[in-house]
Amino acid sequence: MTFDTSAFVGKFVEEARDRLKALGEALLRLEQAIAAPESAAGAGRAAAIDQAMREAHSIKGSALMLGFTDISQVSHVLEDLFVAAKRGAALVDGAGFDVVFGAVDVLSTRIEQLARGQVEPMEVGELGQKLKALLGVEEQRGRVPFSTSVDEKGTRPLSQTPVPATLRVPIEKLDRLTHLAPELVVQSLKAFERHTELRRLERILSRLRDRVREARLTPDSPMVDRGAQLAEYADGLDLLTRRVREFLVEFSDDRVRLNLITEELRQNVIELTMLPVATVVDAFPRAVRDLARTFSKEVELTLRGRETELDKKIIEQISEPLTHLIRNAVDHGLETLADRERLKKNPVGQMVLSAEQQGNRVLISLRDDGRGIDPAVLRAAAKRLNIAPPAELDRWSNEKLLDLIFQPGFSTRATATDVSGRGVGMDVVRSVVERLGGAVRVQSELGRGTTVTLNLPLSLALLRVVLVEAGDELFAFPTAAVRRIINLGPEERKQLQDDPFLNVDGEAIPVAPLSMLLALPGPLPGARQSVLLAETSEGRFGLLVDAVHQEQELVFKELKGPLRNQRTFTGAALLGNGDIVPILDVPTLFDMVSRAPSMQASPVIPRRVALRAARVLVVDDSLVAGELQKNILLAAGYESDIAQDGVEALEMLSQKAWDLVIADVDMPRMNGFELTVRLRADETHRETPVIIVTSRDSMEDRRRGFEVGADAYVLKREFDQTQLLDTVRRLLGRGVASGSRGTYA
Repeated sequence: MTFDTSAFVGKFVEEARDRLKALGEALLRLEQAIAAPESAAGAGRAAAIDQAMREAHSIKGSALMLGFTDISQVSHVLEDLFVAAKRGAALVDGAGFDVVFGAVDVLSTRIEQLARGQVEPMEVGELGQKLKALLGVEEQRGRVPFSTSVDEKGTRPLSQTPVPATLRVPIEKLDRLTHLAPELVVQSLKAFERHTELRRLERILSRLRDRVREARLTPDSPMVDRGAQLAEYADGLDLLTRRVREFLVEFSDDRVRLNLITEELRQNVIELTMLPVATVVDAFPRAVRDLARTFSKEVELTLRGRETELDKKIIEQISEPLTHLIRNAVDHGLETLADRERLKKNPVGQMVLSAEQQGNRVLISLRDDGRGIDPAVLRAAAKRLNIAPPAELDRWSNEKLLDLIFQPGFSTRATATDVSGRGVGMDVVRSVVERLGGAVRVQSELGRGTTVTLNLPLSLALLRVVLVEAGDELFAFPTAAVRRIINLGPEERKQLQDDPFLNVDGEAIPVAPLSMLLALPGPLPGARQSVLLAETSEGRFGLLVDAVHQEQELVFKELKGPLRNQRTFTGAALLGNGDIVPILDVPTLFDMVSRAPSMQASPVIPRRVALRAARVLVVDDSLVAGELQKNILLAAGYESDIAQDGVEALEMLSQKAWDLVIADVDMPRMNGFELTVRLRADETHRETPVIIVTSRDSMEDRRRGFEVGADAYVLKREFDQTQLLDTVRRLLGRGVASGSRGTYA
């Protein structure tokens, strides 16, 4: 019976990746030790050989057990090479190291093939002969010759299914997550208790409401003590009010505790997907070594902040930008050995790749001590490529000239090399970094070197955004790109109709309505609008929006299916009320605004027929009080108007359908109590909710308000706009969603 080793391939792939990485690092140290003076090389050379030998031996053993003969053969010869080197044999020179590094690369390629489910063996005969040549023999007696065939006794994985992607997580992170589980159970139990208590309060309130209704329908008679009844109801309400207050205090404590647990849980879950920068940068010393040999330069790369953690999705995407930066630094930045000696610099060029966390951002910098970037050379190249008129280029600042290196196709080289000179590297750096919500900055000093800094978000899972409204829809705009929010007056709005540019700090900023860019209905005539002033690496631009709401930190979600291919949105997020809000793509919007036609020439998109806003009639003879309440309601999305007293209110109610009435008590001709009585006696308005807002706070006046049929009683001395709006929403049986106009059916 043949044992199926397929289940162990994934474990082998993970282990082999780590061992090949360690093997490459040991080879780099060994090469540096051999190049160093004999007095300083001894201990480092021995330690590097020991580690390289252990890693090759371990890979060989695991590969043999799983039947990967090709991998075991290459690993076996590498182990023999390191054993010979330990005995003091003249193992390798510069070219010999190239062969050994090449063997490590072949093994790495083979391991990644296994990870993708490709189990066919590779051809290793030629590579084996090159490795054996380093030992000085063609074929050693007794040694199994290199072959791509598989021994009959060997095993081969039966399945060609790709190895599932895995993520190594430190046990400390899992422990922190595990400790939160009991806390969540406790909060769940408390939530159940609060729910039970709320149901009990609801039953008490329902019984009290039924008794009040029964009393209202019972005719007055000597047998009914109305005062005693009302006193009983008042006592019941007082008891209920006290219990509701206690409930709110307890519920508030539970909510605070749950928020703390949720925040801690969120942070811990995000940390599970964080990887150290070392995952990417540890491969660069080998890359620098190979590039340096290509250009006959000596380069030393120092890594700092390897333990700094970043979102796994960011880690996976920054490898290519960093590779481009390193290639440019070695090729363009660092001088040749002869030039460095002439300039009395260290013959070995120094490069430092560092990473550090600053708040919710991570800065990754690559610094070299090379020749720096000459603004005069950049200006000359820009003139040669006709980037701008020569006179204009002569006025450009050094900072603006440095920004040219990120332009597609821009290069200071007249001829291209295998590594650089085609102008297709640095633009990739900027595009990838900006797609991740980051930015690139270049600093250079002629003759002393260049520093390129990538400013990246710590995590893609969380995004700080400003919510904006356009065409009755909400959108999220990344806060990092926002520079200013400008509220427009009527004159500025009219000016933008004729000339879609806004003068900000002496600069003409292109502006376009977000509703026009997204093919949404435009604003209502005369509606207030704001400009969201944003900035990208290409420049500044403005978005004309209907409203700017609060700033929030939202959980980023990738777009799936057909939406993945559209350019306007980078993702989506879920708001607290359950609504999904798209996240706008800043560079794409900049391109759209730059090419957008004038607002006057753009077609007007008809607005959808929306359900009407809920109508609230304010009845108050005080101009100040009436206007205050009306403005609060208008700002919340309701339609509202003012009647000076009860008589005028009845006239307005007969002319138009109103959904709720807010009435003062003391008014001429007809007060609030009398108005409520008339409404309750009218079949048309019997069910219209009525809120009494008054300065009368005696128990007798409150009783009078409820006797005549008022649904709520609000004291002016305790007046609070939140309380008023909550009462309105409760009586209308709905709320107004954040950022929406209060539609009412």
